[in-house]
Amino acid sequence: MRKIWNICRWEMQRILKKPQSYLIMFAMPLLFTFLFGTLLGNGDQKKPTVVLVDEDGTNLSQSLFEQLHENNSLFTIEKGTNYKALQELEAKKIVGVISIKKGFEAKTAEGEDPQVNFQHIPEFTSHQTITGFLSNQLSKLKIETTSALAWSEQSGEEWQVMYQKLKNSDLEGAGLKKVVTDGEVVSKQIGLSGSAAGFSIMFLMITMMSVTGTILEARSNGVWYRLMATPASRFEVAAGYLLSFFLIGWIQFGILIVATRFFFDVRWGDPFALMILVSAMLFAIVGLGLMIAGLAKTVEQQSAAGNLIVVSTCMIAGVYWPLEIEPIYMQKMADFLPQTWAMKGLKEIAGNGSLPFDSIAILIVFALIFLFIGMRKIQFE
Repeated sequence: MRKIWNICRWEMQRILKKPQSYLIMFAMPLLFTFLFGTLLGNGDQKKPTVVLVDEDGTNLSQSLFEQLHENNSLFTIEKGTNYKALQELEAKKIVGVISIKKGFEAKTAEGEDPQVNFQHIPEFTSHQTITGFLSNQLSKLKIETTSALAWSEQSGEEWQVMYQKLKNSDLEGAGLKKVVTDGEVVSKQIGLSGSAAGFSIMFLMITMMSVTGTILEARSNGVWYRLMATPASRFEVAAGYLLSFFLIGWIQFGILIVATRFFFDVRWGDPFALMILVSAMLFAIVGLGLMIAGLAKTVEQQSAAGNLIVVSTCMIAGVYWPLEIEPIYMQKMADFLPQTWAMKGLKEIAGNGSLPFDSIAILIVFALIFLFIGMRKIQFE
């Protein structure tokens, strides 16, 4: 283990002492996040359209529609009939349909969970974010309804009347706790946070293409053969290099997480879930870098091919823009790229705070395939 750590430490020191490494690892991702996330993110953007079908037709269901209309910057919401909404969904003129079922107001007043469904087209990749936002608004509505019921018991008036008074008055002035939802947080993830995640992934991949190319560089200048002449085994040399690549990637992404949170107020979500997803993503990216290094003959070939693959696949995977605006054939291609699943996982963690098991599993599969091909090609001998 000591030999593995010594090789890892030597390789990390060699890479991190280069000033240009910090430009690619930290300065460029933060600059691109600021430019595209803050400046362009505030401009007018075409938002996806969602139709709401209100089968309950009560004041409470109307209140939910108003909340969804006023409190979000995620999508454009319109009212419609169930028949027309399903027709437009099938024709892909809209991305989703929110259905408020009969008995919505009655169940909410009784403290039960009302039935609200969200259907979406398969190509709409941000459905989890909208589902999380809808859940937040329903939670807010239930708290407001509970407050109105409690006020109704004291005043003797109907709870619906008290609910309207709550809506039209200052809640804090009425002595009630103001409900704060996560709508703004979810919206930020779509704009600034989405840019932070995307550009962090892209520049992480560029860094990994560079550092994995050091194996070719070590072979060309004789360092590789001197390492093989030491008492360290081939496994220890390989493990030392892999550990150094993994730690460099975590240093880069970890600092970017902290920096974007501090400078841009980006909310990345649950730290534990984020740690597992980023680790799986790093293994996949390191494996991809090793595979390219194994297929290339020179450092120049590896650098050119690596950067071309990174930029082109990031475009297809929706790193620069929402995946749903791409043609269908590109969206199907994106399913075979690790960046797609990394972005989906990061959005799910930021939007819902849940552990994205499917994204993590698929990234691990990518990592195993890439590492297997890369290790066989390089052979570490």
